[in-house]
Amino acid sequence: MALPRIAAIVLMLALTVGCGGDAVTARTPAEAVAQRMKGSTGVKVARLVRLDYGENVFTPPAEDDFIVPVNIGEYSESRTAGVLSAAASDLTTTYYQTNVPDELKSVFPTDLSYMTTRAISIAGSGTYRYRADRQDVPAGKSWLHSRSSGCEQRLRAIGSLGVLDLVSPEVLRKLAAPVPSAGEAIDGVATVVHAGSSSQAEFGIAAPHDDPVLAAQLLKRLGSIQVSWQLWVGPDRLPRRVRLTFTHPMAEDNQPKTAVAEVDFTDWGSDVLIDSPPPDQVHETGTCLDPEPY
Repeated sequence: MALPRIAAIVLMLALTVGCGGDAVTARTPAEAVAQRMKGSTGVKVARLVRLDYGENVFTPPAEDDFIVPVNIGEYSESRTAGVLSAAASDLTTTYYQTNVPDELKSVFPTDLSYMTTRAISIAGSGTYRYRADRQDVPAGKSWLHSRSSGCEQRLRAIGSLGVLDLVSPEVLRKLAAPVPSAGEAIDGVATVVHAGSSSQAEFGIAAPHDDPVLAAQLLKRLGSIQVSWQLWVGPDRLPRRVRLTFTHPMAEDNQPKTAVAEVDFTDWGSDVLIDSPPPDQVHETGTCLDPEPY
C-alpha cells in the first residue's frame, strides 16, 4: 500500500537526517567534535583569561607614607583569537595590565603590545612561536621552534588545558561527565551546561613513554591546583563555550592565586588552513616553549 504523501516526506526527512545529521548521530560532545573536525575543517575560537593575584602585599611606608603594591604580575588579562583543526592550532594572544592604580601607571607599564604572541602548533611538528619583541630569537629569524618530546610529556603530566586540549576527546569526556542542566542561550542557540570540579592533575593524559619520575615531581608540585568548569553545548552536542576557574592556594608571590578562562567556539566545520612558518625564518631551540596561559 502506498504511503500518504505527507508520511512519505516525513520518512524521507527522517532518513536523511539520520544518515548525515550531526545532531542525531552525535551522542556526546566528543563525538560531535570528531565529526566536525576532520582533515582541514575546524573551528574559530576566542578566549579571555583574567588573573587574580590576591590581596596586594605592600612595602613598608616610606617617609612620605607612599605605599607601593609589589605583587602586580607581568599581566592581568589576555585575549586570544584564532582557529583550530583536529591536529593544529594558530592562535594570537594580546596581553593587558588592568590592575595598576592610576597613580602607579608611570611605574608599571600598561602598554604590553611587545608581548603579543602568535603560536602555531602542529601535531608531529611541535610549536612555533612569534613574539612582537622577538624575544630569544637571533638576528635574521622571527620564530622559535620546539619539538622536544620531553616538553610534550611535561604538558601531559601537569594536565595542560590549552585551547587545543579543550576539544580533545579525553578532556571533553571529562568536562561533559556531570549531568547537564538548562543553560543560557549563546548566539541565539539554546544550550545545556555541564558543571563540575576536580584537581588539575586529573586532566593529565597518560602516555606509554612518559618519564614516571618527571611526572611524579610535576604532579606533586602542581597537584594542589583545583579546576572548576562549565561546558555549554548546543542541541547538536557541539561546545559553544567553556569557562574554567583555576585555584592555586599554594601560589607564590607574583603568581596568580586564581585564573578564569572563558573560551567561545564558533563556525564549527569551517575550512581551516594552518601552515608552519617559512623554514628560513625559524630558529630551532632545544628548550621547552612556555605553555599558553591556562
